[in-house]
Amino acid sequence: MTIAFWASVALLLGGALLFVLPPLLRPPTTRAGMSPMAAYRDQRAQIEAEFAQGTLTKEQHAQALEELQSRVIEEVGDVSADKAVTQQQPQSKAFVATVAALIPVGAIALYAVLGSPAALRPEAEQAASAKDAPHAMSQEQMESMVQALADKLQKNPNDATGWHMLARSYVAFQRLPEAAQAYDKAYQLNRQDPNLMADYADVLAMVNGRSLEGRPEQLVKEALKLDPQHQKSLSLAGTAAFNRGDFNGAADYWKKLLATVPPGSPPAASVQANIDQALAEAAKAGGKPVPATAAVAAAPSDKPAAAASGATVEGNVSLADGVKASLPPGATLFVYARPADGSRMPLAILRASADKFPFQFKLDDSMAMSPESRISLRDQVQLVARVSKSGNAMPQPGDLTGSSGPVKVGARDVKLVITEVVK
Repeated sequence: MTIAFWASVALLLGGALLFVLPPLLRPPTTRAGMSPMAAYRDQRAQIEAEFAQGTLTKEQHAQALEELQSRVIEEVGDVSADKAVTQQQPQSKAFVATVAALIPVGAIALYAVLGSPAALRPEAEQAASAKDAPHAMSQEQMESMVQALADKLQKNPNDATGWHMLARSYVAFQRLPEAAQAYDKAYQLNRQDPNLMADYADVLAMVNGRSLEGRPEQLVKEALKLDPQHQKSLSLAGTAAFNRGDFNGAADYWKKLLATVPPGSPPAASVQANIDQALAEAAKAGGKPVPATAAVAAAPSDKPAAAASGATVEGNVSLADGVKASLPPGATLFVYARPADGSRMPLAILRASADKFPFQFKLDDSMAMSPESRISLRDQVQLVARVSKSGNAMPQPGDLTGSSGPVKVGARDVKLVITEVVK
């Protein structure tokens, strides 16, 4: 690619020089014996031709004729006009050489400033640069940015959008209690956003052991008043109804949700599975509500029937010999799955004590952070394991980490090896 590019550049620069240099190198030329009137006729014919072609506007046409007439009058007044001889002298060789050098040098310098020289590097070098780029934004810097946003909001506490952004950042780092507090700040400032209310309800449920009773369900109902077709709110409302034994009510919510998703899509299959399970439970109960404890035991946890038949990932986590000596005492192990397409939002996350390796793990929809982000909705996932000394879900220097390539959902013997120390 590099050779072809520079060959094209050379051809283009050569063409430019062919246009510029020959006029500068021409021998002296003389225009003699041409009377002012002959020159006037030639120039007027040129002006008329340009006007006819649309090159000149009506105003420019009139102005050009007026200027031409003025020049002819001045030349006719000169007795020696008909004998005037004008000579065009060639430029000096030094000047021509300077122009010939400046054109390519200037073009290359301009490309270096405004172009993309990195695009000419070999693919391997670009890949290395791309690999280094994410590390340029370290985990410490990311955490610092989140903290900077939190500090800014302390000085400007009336920024609802800022609180919502902070809450989502905390969720991404699994700092759920702090996320709930940030969501409450945003909610107090903006009670017209169903997305905010549904997200707040979801986080509160996770903080409360995945229970939607009380405040979370109230938030969901408020969101549905604002938008009766709000997908996440319908999903959560159905789960809340299912958990308290109102299977028909759950099915009704999920039927409304099903009408909002593309037919035949993975979300549609997931919702239909929930509807089928709710109707089956309603039939078992004779259409009557059952005790909440029994409902919770049968609850689908927002996962489709497909999850029960293989929408899991199982395996073990081990430590590479090179990092065993760096294992901190009393550390916490996080194992999570995220989309294989590069998104960093976890689909399922498991937390355990990092006191024994190899560690057996199983990830499924019950460990999802959101009903819309689950293992059962993916064909492949990427697995990550991290040993945290602080117990914080966000990576810190000194943590140990390892990851896998894309793993097919349903795999049961995945070997995940922790090989690196976070710098």
